Amino acid sequence: VRIPVYFTCDTHGRLEPCGCFTGQLGGLTRAHSWLQKHRAADALLVDVGGSIVGREDYHVIQYGYILDAYHRMGYQALNLGAKEAELDADTIREAASRSRVPLLSGSLVDADTRDFLAKPSTVVTIRGRRVGILGVLDPHSVAAPGRGVAILSLDDAISRQLTALASECDDFILLAFAPDAELQRLAREYYEFPLILGGDVRQPSQSVGRENQSIIVATTNEARTVGQVTLVRRDGTVEAEEFDIHMLYPEVPQSQEIAALSTAFRKEVRDTTLAIDNPDAPSATSIPGVKPLATYVGSQSCQPCHQEDYRIWQKSGHGHAFRSLVRRGSDADPTCIGCHTVGFGEPSGYRRSFEDTKLVDVGCESCHGPGSEHVSIHTAGKVPSFKFRPLGPGDCLTCHHGEFSRPFDWNKFWPSVKHGTSGAK
Repeated sequence: VRIPVYFTCDTHGRLEPCGCFTGQLGGLTRAHSWLQKHRAADALLVDVGGSIVGREDYHVIQYGYILDAYHRMGYQALNLGAKEAELDADTIREAASRSRVPLLSGSLVDADTRDFLAKPSTVVTIRGRRVGILGVLDPHSVAAPGRGVAILSLDDAISRQLTALASECDDFILLAFAPDAELQRLAREYYEFPLILGGDVRQPSQSVGRENQSIIVATTNEARTVGQVTLVRRDGTVEAEEFDIHMLYPEVPQSQEIAALSTAFRKEVRDTTLAIDNPDAPSATSIPGVKPLATYVGSQSCQPCHQEDYRIWQKSGHGHAFRSLVRRGSDADPTCIGCHTVGFGEPSGYRRSFEDTKLVDVGCESCHGPGSEHVSIHTAGKVPSFKFRPLGPGDCLTCHHGEFSRPFDWNKFWPSVKHGTSGAK
């Protein structure tokens, strides 16, 4: 008996690559195209968790489109990972009720009633065999559970479901959003699972792992890969064949069907009033009871004293960063705006209602911080009592990381924007 299995993990909100740079890998757009071409007939397709980026309202809106994408791609089960566990209990329940692909978690329960927030397991018939799929999550993988959410231990989550699954299934697959060491421990403790698919790992599996009677493989990497393994059962033993982690290179065409969902998401968030649009809402970096001394005033306020630096900035990509969002229709998408505007998410920073009128592009204050005090002191002809702190490569990595930049090299990138040798001190 041969059971082909395809699996993903750590989609991290990537319906499609953001488009900041050419040559970006992955996205569900490419995963869909790859699966349409390579997925074997009557094969299992599952996700191990980590589909969502965060708990903000726009992340939840995007999650709905991601779930729709999974349905269109033919997934049969979706485990809830660490980021999903940070949502509040009501949001998880609503997502589980709306999803046309079963959302699984034997780990997440209501903190008060102890009822499951999603189905713990599902059963799929593949090539005449009933395959039980159980989803679990390591509590230690979660930074902070959402409001009303409690997380069972891995052992508790598995032991509660195993007997019932055994009574109705021919084979079992465990979707475990857990680190490598825990995947191996689970294989030693629960021999019933011939296949354990992992998710909270540092890198995709380079080869098939085996512990006790279980095969262990895992993937991660923000929707840049699709894992493949075929279970072969012979004379009561299970072996793995056709294992590979397929990279979704730029040569893989992007599915227009999934790209349309990304476009629809951007339109919905453009037309929706979000929590981040409230100028009185505290920022992620604010300290309760402490009011910022300085506010954002825009790069134009720096020009009179820093004319040469301003000229260099205008000619750089930073000076036109907002245009790339406008071209892609992402200029109202909060997941993109932060790295293309000044102070987005801060009380005095860019707001979506500004559109392209002010505080757009990667300006002086994007790196150096709010400049109102600096400007007002110089305008009054006084000597400032402070200096902006020196910047270095670590400041650039706030935006220039992962898919949002080519491999970042300070010595290569800094000369193209080098400034700071002119103007008032």
